[in-house]
Amino acid sequence: MRRARLGELLVQLGLLTEQQLATGLAYQSQWGGRLGEALVAMRMLGPDLLRRVLASQLQVPFVRGEQMARVPPQVVRSVPATVLKRFRVCPLRVERQGARVILYVATWQPENLPQLDELSFITRFTVRPVLALPDDIDRTLRQHGVLDSWDVAPLELPTDDGTSLEITRCVDPGPAQPVGLG
Repeated sequence: MRRARLGELLVQLGLLTEQQLATGLAYQSQWGGRLGEALVAMRMLGPDLLRRVLASQLQVPFVRGEQMARVPPQVVRSVPATVLKRFRVCPLRVERQGARVILYVATWQPENLPQLDELSFITRFTVRPVLALPDDIDRTLRQHGVLDSWDVAPLELPTDDGTSLEITRCVDPGPAQPVGLG
């Protein structure tokens, strides 16, 4: 059975009209990227609502930053920091089922099977994805010292000639800390 496409699902759920979907698809066609990102950029959907719909569509759980803030340090340390930085994922829970170990990991790309397979190979755990917002993942990794305040995250943009341009942006370090003079 075919899985409903995101736009179809949003219309079925009454979160978008056909006209809003057409506008979002036109925006996506002009600027590239994913439909959900286009709808958020156009303020037709909030990022939290988009992630909840995607989680339902992909049949994976969704976790928010408040829940991620309670992840114990030993769980985060169950995966090498270099791997967490490279994949921009955050371990949430390690569960033992007999001889098998299951790692629940927050990711903003739960459909990225090659990445999940590589993570499973590196950790020797069975990996189960949980959808999360990228900012929530980064905030939790910074909280646990995996990322420092000024780590950069690559951003890939399509160009008119079919190639892509990769730029980096500075990840928001959070509120500025007062500096004492004296």
